[in-house]
Amino acid sequence: MTRNRSAFGTTLLYGFLAVTLAGSVLPAAGPREHTLYRFQGGSDGDTPLASMIADKAGNLYGTTSLGGGSPNCASGCGTVFELSPPAGSGGAWTETVLYRFQGGNDGAYPMATLVVDQAGNLYGATASGGAGNCVPQGSVGCGTVFEMVRPPSVAGGDWTEHVLYSFQGVPSGRGVGDLAGPNGLVLGKSGNLYGLAYSGGHCQTDETGAYCYGGAWELAKPSAAGDAWKEQVIHIFGGPTGGPAGPIFDKSGNLYGTVVWGKYGFGEVFRLEPPNATRAGWTKVPIYDFQGTDGAFPEPGLAFDSHGNLFGATLGSPGYGSPEGNVYELSPASDGTWSATAVYDFTPYTNGYSPNGGLILRGDDHLYGTAAAGGESGAGVVFELTPPAAAGGAWHYEVLYNFAGGAGGSPDFGLTFGLGGALYGSTPQGGNLTCGNTGYGDGCGTIFQVVP
Repeated sequence: MTRNRSAFGTTLLYGFLAVTLAGSVLPAAGPREHTLYRFQGGSDGDTPLASMIADKAGNLYGTTSLGGGSPNCASGCGTVFELSPPAGSGGAWTETVLYRFQGGNDGAYPMATLVVDQAGNLYGATASGGAGNCVPQGSVGCGTVFEMVRPPSVAGGDWTEHVLYSFQGVPSGRGVGDLAGPNGLVLGKSGNLYGLAYSGGHCQTDETGAYCYGGAWELAKPSAAGDAWKEQVIHIFGGPTGGPAGPIFDKSGNLYGTVVWGKYGFGEVFRLEPPNATRAGWTKVPIYDFQGTDGAFPEPGLAFDSHGNLFGATLGSPGYGSPEGNVYELSPASDGTWSATAVYDFTPYTNGYSPNGGLILRGDDHLYGTAAAGGESGAGVVFELTPPAAAGGAWHYEVLYNFAGGAGGSPDFGLTFGLGGALYGSTPQGGNLTCGNTGYGDGCGTIFQVVP
């Protein structure tokens, strides 16, 4: 396949703002990795579990799943934060908590990557909280979609949080209903929001509990200011193919994502095609079903190149092909079928394994991602993959950074491009050793920068 190697433009997932290369605050030389911020817990954030986004000035925006100090959640209900670069080289980055979730109708536990509109307002989702009733499914509230409205003055001011929709779930845990547990969203061309939810939709109950398989949703922007956003479930997944995650649009307006199990029980990449002149509703089309020998359990976070090829990563499964995970490429054919190619198979331990958080592309010839385990200290790595110079050759794999653990480790979610073309990401642990009760080990988490 012919690839365009001349592009250096940054490809940002989910409609991220482009970041200019001017005004870089990157170090001229020295270590590739720099810890920019260590979360403190308490009223500050704790345990970031989603990718960040960046604006033109290099500010980073993201969420922590815990912290914030609300008494309604044992370890806090989570935050939305901004991390601003220093005015000059060598200065410290500044963190500002934009909102602290209270765990009631405003939502709790944000775990989805934020998206941004043209006005600079942020949109996100919380996995729990809201006005829905999901107690039979094991949580209080079914989750929300929220908007963070930017202050009207560039001189500062408070951001304002608005709940756009509270998911209702399936309160009885049986039958068909609304969705629950939104885990990702993306902004459509019309200004509507689209996303996936891991629960709700179609539920089955047996002697061991309720099992709900999730679905896809659309949240329509109101035509008049002050009117309510309107939610529509556009697809409900049936068992056992549930757990949809990682929404991303292609150029034609089709929505792609991954599910946990799929046809063979090892996961699936799917496409949802929107209504057209001959089709009233959205239609699900399986793109590729993993069979274990070619990879198992695809991670959320797909990336398109300019030719329409999809790249992603699988976690792998012991006893099957690529047991420590792999990076794959899916290529469309003229007859509508897709073929899979293994780009790289992870092998423990020094090169890292268990890739997670999806991938991002720079041009068509630089893939970047993280692995949660392995590396020199066993705390995970940031890696880069570049394609072979000639057809039939192997991709080149390089570890850009080995995490050491105490200063941050086990990067669980994906990267983003930011100021100066650097890579930015977060770790759910490490940093400040005062948050050892979150299930992710010691520390409240960190934000890091890696210079490719």
